[in-house]
Amino acid sequence: MHTTQLNPTTAQRLISGLQQIPDNWALTPVTDNKRPYREDWQRETALSRQALIKELQSGKAFGYGIRTGEVSGGILAIDADGHAAEALLQKLSDGDLPDTVIFSSGKAGRRQLLYFVTEEYWQVVKTVKLKTGVKGDDGKEQLLEFRWNGLQSVLPPSVHPQTGSYYWVRSPQDIEVAKCPNWVIELMLNHQQPTRAPAPTPKPQKPAVIGRPPLEIFLGKDDRALIEHGTGDGGRNMAAQKLSLNLIATSRRLHELGIDHLDLPRVLYDVFCERCTPPLSSQEREGWWRKADAIAKRPSLDDEKLQGCYSAWLNKYQTHIGIQDDLSRKSIVYVDNGLLSTPLSTPKIDDERIIQAIVGNVYTIIESNYSEFVERQKLNSLYHQYEDLVDRKLFESIVSSQRVKVNEVLPEDEIRLKSLMDYSQTRINWDEVLPAPLARDIKHDAEKLNIDPVMIWQALLPAVSSLAGTFTLDEYGGIPAINWTCTVIPSGGGKTRADSLVFAPLREMQLRADADYKERAKEYKRAIVQYEKAGDFEATEPEKPGLRKYLFEVATIQSVLKRLSEQGNHGSLWARDEFKGLFSSLSQFSGSETEATELVLKLWDNKPTFVDRADIENSYSIAGTAVSLAGGIQNDVFRKVFKDADDGNGMQARFLFAVPEQRKKKYVPGAYCRLKDRLPVLYEWLDNLTSQTVKIAPDAQKYFARIVDSIGDQIEQISHAGIRTWMNKLDTHILRIALALHLIECFYSPSTTDIKTLSLATLKRAVTFAQYYRSAFHILQEKVSTSDDIASIMLQIHAAALSKHPDGISARDVYRDSRPIQNRAKAAQREVGAYVADLFEKMAQMGYGSVVRKGRSVRFIAFEKPNLEKSFQDADNVDNSPQCYQKPDNSEEKDCLHDRRQSDIVYVDNQNNTEVLLDIECQESHSKPTVDLIGKTVTINAGGRFDGQEGEVIAFDGEQCRLIADGKELWFAPEYLIVKS
Repeated sequence: MHTTQLNPTTAQRLISGLQQIPDNWALTPVTDNKRPYREDWQRETALSRQALIKELQSGKAFGYGIRTGEVSGGILAIDADGHAAEALLQKLSDGDLPDTVIFSSGKAGRRQLLYFVTEEYWQVVKTVKLKTGVKGDDGKEQLLEFRWNGLQSVLPPSVHPQTGSYYWVRSPQDIEVAKCPNWVIELMLNHQQPTRAPAPTPKPQKPAVIGRPPLEIFLGKDDRALIEHGTGDGGRNMAAQKLSLNLIATSRRLHELGIDHLDLPRVLYDVFCERCTPPLSSQEREGWWRKADAIAKRPSLDDEKLQGCYSAWLNKYQTHIGIQDDLSRKSIVYVDNGLLSTPLSTPKIDDERIIQAIVGNVYTIIESNYSEFVERQKLNSLYHQYEDLVDRKLFESIVSSQRVKVNEVLPEDEIRLKSLMDYSQTRINWDEVLPAPLARDIKHDAEKLNIDPVMIWQALLPAVSSLAGTFTLDEYGGIPAINWTCTVIPSGGGKTRADSLVFAPLREMQLRADADYKERAKEYKRAIVQYEKAGDFEATEPEKPGLRKYLFEVATIQSVLKRLSEQGNHGSLWARDEFKGLFSSLSQFSGSETEATELVLKLWDNKPTFVDRADIENSYSIAGTAVSLAGGIQNDVFRKVFKDADDGNGMQARFLFAVPEQRKKKYVPGAYCRLKDRLPVLYEWLDNLTSQTVKIAPDAQKYFARIVDSIGDQIEQISHAGIRTWMNKLDTHILRIALALHLIECFYSPSTTDIKTLSLATLKRAVTFAQYYRSAFHILQEKVSTSDDIASIMLQIHAAALSKHPDGISARDVYRDSRPIQNRAKAAQREVGAYVADLFEKMAQMGYGSVVRKGRSVRFIAFEKPNLEKSFQDADNVDNSPQCYQKPDNSEEKDCLHDRRQSDIVYVDNQNNTEVLLDIECQESHSKPTVDLIGKTVTINAGGRFDGQEGEVIAFDGEQCRLIADGKELWFAPEYLIVKS
């Protein structure tokens, strides 16, 4: 009886995953063992999505599978259940596999492809299951299945008992299901198991073949299982007697039939003895072998079956000289005991046949996971078979290449690479995290500037924080409004364009402050002259004016500290185009880079700082170092700036790193940016605020406590010291981001936002940002790593191919500057170029790209993964513990200015009617923008500081109206304007 229950977080992920699946696919719920559990599920009416969601919410269903065949509109699933099945698929298709929807369980060599069968064939095609004769890791024979009526295939993101979950290689959102190729239809129409016609015993002769089949393929299923797994105590002696008799009798009969084979019978017998539990002693194994050698007469398979096994092997390798009856790619392939391994191209010359035969046999031996000495004996035996045709060096090269394919990338490496790829695909859905007007403006301006929107946010976040001055959040003794951001992108990536847009208003404010300071300085000089001339020492000495610093750009740490001492309750922004210059200049301060670094570190904490000099008049103190940082760094100099990968002083951990998508350079006409007009109003409002302490709402505080616990659990599982250090500051980062978001929301919706209280909804939006930053930092550490971890290496290959080599990255491009790859190739006894080519093939097999060969040149073309927007409930989440998932309750705020995206996805059921109605109300209130407002007088009704003001609409850009109100130019979406009658 199935009693395991699904946790709510996974259930919500599965429910969200339904959005990627076409509505006309018939789905059935499955258990955690991938089995359907509904009675008569093959014949019942297709289950509605609502019914399926209830199964998932109940915790009973651990996923869902597509019911293949007519019920899903003609969807056929081709299931390759391992490397041998994939090899058979490649052989049958001869390359005719149209690009289509593909998914995988994450196990090595496993994938399923979906194709559409036109209705004319629905009644005549049937399910086909082809055997390969090769056993997988689970001991079961690998099959190639063509699934039709009455079967199901489990879909992503369903739970998988071994890998965790299924995943899309190409989802229905990326590509349409392709039309089924003709060869598949013909195979399903014509498939029949071959009949076993009696055959006369052939005369002893040696077939004219290149290569010899392994002895194992002539044994029965039970005997092969004994060799592969051994047996336990209590059955060892009987099994040893049976196996030794059959091995000796089979080998003798094969020689009588003129069939030469690989492997000595005694070697296979010894393999069995070693794999028994406990292994048979030398005395036991010798006793049974001598007895069998004396009495063995008949093998377990008769001559007809032995010939059938041999014919199957011949068909697989196509090595019989002059053999007729070529295997058509559209014919039925039935292999009972064959040794299918890797896909082989059709031989054209004898040399190619020889190499392919050796490659196939070597792969089979290595993949069989024999003990070291047995494997060596088998490889030596194979070499001696071909020593007249190939030299030892070539043979060892083949062995090394196949060893890389089998052992270099293990299943756990594939899972880790998939996880890293998921990290690299994390994106921010701006409509979910920012007020709607600001989200629209950022996306619009990013499009105009041809940059990733996150580059604008990386400049805006510290800019807003700097203007917040000494605002604090009442948590951890006071969280300051300070954020440090660093954008990691190559030169020319567009960071300067983003900075110019966001910092331009601050520069204007700084110019005005400079001019004001000069006037006040003149007045001070006049006043001090009069004060000294008067000689009235009881009079108050004029106060020396200070320069308000909104923005530092070119500055030393010493000058920054001095200016900060004059700022009082104001904050500042230190903006550097390249952080490399800032860190390089630190040694200029007192000649000590260590002292200067410590002072920079203190800026993040906003704590009182005392700078003492020998001359007391030049000493000063700073009440609070409220300075935010913004800057960039290029990928290839990252480790030169942040030299300590373990981050011993915590400098890396203080930054929020972003790794933007690089856009192809293009010309965008009429690049008007909306934020050019919007940000000055926001900045002036922030600058005029009175600093205060913001409290966290009680429900937000409880939620934050769970977040912190979840972060703590994750830290315990991280081995990378640098990532552990950064994660230890993640809770503080969340609160700092939340404080900045809170102030932004107070500006856009002051009537509905209490400036003194941080809400749960705002905190959740900060957590969404934190999710992105965590993923970006993790992937950044992998990309700049010099580790020889194979998953990190493949991630770097994929990233370089995408960003620098869109037409394909060569092996030389990869290994030229990579010491880890050179070391791994050396350890694998492979020439480094050939080793990288092997990795290319593996990555292509895993679905991350394709390999293009031209002569000896090999290139890897990386596939761009879909940019799926991730919400807080996605699998790769900061708060991924089951108890941290919460459905929005009726007390949670509903902010129409956020375009209805503040709550989780809502599915209609009897418990959620109220939530749905609120959602619909917000949706209707934002509908039907119009250009008819141009020239009309309107009243603003946006729930903000401009409510009640009247103005004339002078333009409409398709999303927002431009109007003049009270002498100011403002922008509002039409739904926030009421036409004056």
